[in-house]
Amino acid sequence: MSRVSTRTLALVLSLGVLTSGVHAQDKPADAVGTNPLDAYHISTADWSAVLPAPVATVVAVTTAGSCVCDLTEGACDGNCCCDTDCSATEKSLFTARSDDTTLTVCLDEGPAPPSLDYCVPVSAVSSVNLESSSTLSIVTNNQASMSFLSQQLCIVDSNSAELGKYFTNPGFATTDALATARSREIGKFFIPDPTAVAAAAAAKAAADASSPYRVNDTIAATGAPGNVFTLPGKTFSGACGYTNVVGFGLNLPSAIDEDAAECDVNLANVASACVASTLNSANLINSLRIANTKGSAPTLLVPTVSSMKYRSRVGGNEQVLTAVAGTTSPAAVWDNTNKICTFAVAEAHFTITHDGSGTISAVSADLVYVDALLPGGVQDVANIAAAPNSLRQKFSVEFVKSGVAAVPKSGAPGYIVGAPLMAGTVATDPSVTSSKTAVARLTDGLPIPGAGLDGHCGTNYNSAVRFGMSQSSSCAVPMTKTGLAAFCQGTSSSGTIDAYMNVVATTAAADGVAPSAVVPSKNATSAPLPVQLTGGLYYSVLDATLSLSAKTAVVAGWADASYLNVADWKSCSTTDTSDCATALTALAAPTTAMSWDAATSTCSDVVVGVNLDVLTAKVGTMDNPQSRVSRIEAKWETASWTFVDPYASASTRQDFMLTSTVRFVEMEQASAEGVTPATPPIFPSLPADVFYPFVSAGPAGGRAAASTAWWVAAVVAFVAAAATTRQEW
Repeated sequence: MSRVSTRTLALVLSLGVLTSGVHAQDKPADAVGTNPLDAYHISTADWSAVLPAPVATVVAVTTAGSCVCDLTEGACDGNCCCDTDCSATEKSLFTARSDDTTLTVCLDEGPAPPSLDYCVPVSAVSSVNLESSSTLSIVTNNQASMSFLSQQLCIVDSNSAELGKYFTNPGFATTDALATARSREIGKFFIPDPTAVAAAAAAKAAADASSPYRVNDTIAATGAPGNVFTLPGKTFSGACGYTNVVGFGLNLPSAIDEDAAECDVNLANVASACVASTLNSANLINSLRIANTKGSAPTLLVPTVSSMKYRSRVGGNEQVLTAVAGTTSPAAVWDNTNKICTFAVAEAHFTITHDGSGTISAVSADLVYVDALLPGGVQDVANIAAAPNSLRQKFSVEFVKSGVAAVPKSGAPGYIVGAPLMAGTVATDPSVTSSKTAVARLTDGLPIPGAGLDGHCGTNYNSAVRFGMSQSSSCAVPMTKTGLAAFCQGTSSSGTIDAYMNVVATTAAADGVAPSAVVPSKNATSAPLPVQLTGGLYYSVLDATLSLSAKTAVVAGWADASYLNVADWKSCSTTDTSDCATALTALAAPTTAMSWDAATSTCSDVVVGVNLDVLTAKVGTMDNPQSRVSRIEAKWETASWTFVDPYASASTRQDFMLTSTVRFVEMEQASAEGVTPATPPIFPSLPADVFYPFVSAGPAGGRAAASTAWWVAAVVAFVAAAATTRQEW
């Protein structure tokens, strides 16, 4: 299956030798534009696996959360022993235990489902429906030994008259007693076990000498600190330092509530940092070589650059760069005249491909460049706040098995607090004769408008919604008094919010400049500002400039929902299929137009945000409840904008806030219900073959059929005996 993010759909470049200080191409000019929200691709093979009539997945309450470490769809999670996507070969590569190298380390899987011991179970499982909610539950039935003695003693009733158990006084403690007790504590309380220490050392030596990597093994690399593949991360001060040692098979970052490891590069001496720090891709990529195995003579793999983008300082628009022959990635260059460092690395996302047997086959990276500058640099025009004194960098590593496209989950099956709220839009199979639908899943989850580093709004500054975390996200739209009036009345404009923010950031304040008025106001054709900032995701009106407008947006009910089963993303009622709880009802254009009050300099009824209410519920054992999304609703948030300073100059801009909120609320549920086994039969049960070969139970028989046959035979025999007795009398 192909689930490749649009972010990675770029030309794969071969690596060459790059002379330090020479950049591969000219820096592109800043551009205005909106980068579409990334979504996983649905391939032709994927469409063949989509059911014409999807059916919602039923999750058994007693097994929900029994494999919480399985957080990747379609791929093996390292050291997750219950992951059904892991082959035997991949499981053999899991981290070995130091005390017994024949065993592997297993991540926490969650509590085991309940089980019952039966002398002769009818089946492997019992299904139990909880009466109040009709929720499916499963209890495992274990079969006792079939030996004669075990069958007689599989059910025990104890009527012991014992009143309690007591320790007796052991008496005088000898030296031997102390020695025996001490020997039991070897390995504890700083008393090392020489045998265990020697065994662990031998196991480590054997593992280091073996060729394949195992999960969490360090990866040998030249051109890296200590010849080990290590990426920058936060030190105690938050500054970048080489703190993230990459372990084989374990993604970086490991926390599900983070999308990248972040740190800050101090720009106090940006001229030096431009060349000698992690801002320079020559220090990150160009000299890096990765050992494909742990063997004594591994092949050193040369990383390739899958994609390169240059992010505009204004608006955050990312332009795709094309490769220049003979180069890997452009090195950072310091422009002393303009006091600016071009081609500074803002993000580096590595993908390490392996064969599933512990051998790395390829290493690639996706790079994002920015300008790094001090206040007074060429881009620091009058209307931009002083440049920051540091630059935030992001790094990540993803391990993928060759031929397998992994898609991260937000839990298994319930959501993990802080994980992205999985969302997407309903897509239709492009085949002419097909009516199948699937979900074009957004890679970063459900977005709401966010702010850039300067606090201003921008179409590329979305904030991801995190499950279980109610949040408010705001950004500022600066306008003059005349500009606010023009926006409210639709008398003049600088275009969309994206175009207007570019004007604000790159020119001196110009009286009367404003964003286009939004519907349903006079002379308005543009969508409300919050809709423009999210690509039209929440908008029911088709707008050619907004790629997601008029599309059905959906949210995954369970955190491991497959994008190929749209039923798990809509959660429609069984009695009213038009009522789909997790399908976001697109918002129509507001019905009340904005109005301008010149006396108070106030624009009323401005759509300033989208408010989301997310209803959640818990399913499963009380010890490990699994959280799911039960319903989601969206509505407009409106407010009045007032220019407060009556003495401000015509060129003075005031910040007007757009604010969107997300509120998670828990469903009111009945108390947890006890799961009990099926009611036992009135008559005792006998083995299915008790009357063999005279009575044979069919495939649907078993103990119940044998028990019935036995009692029928007993009744017939009793009646016959009674009749015979009466005749003899």
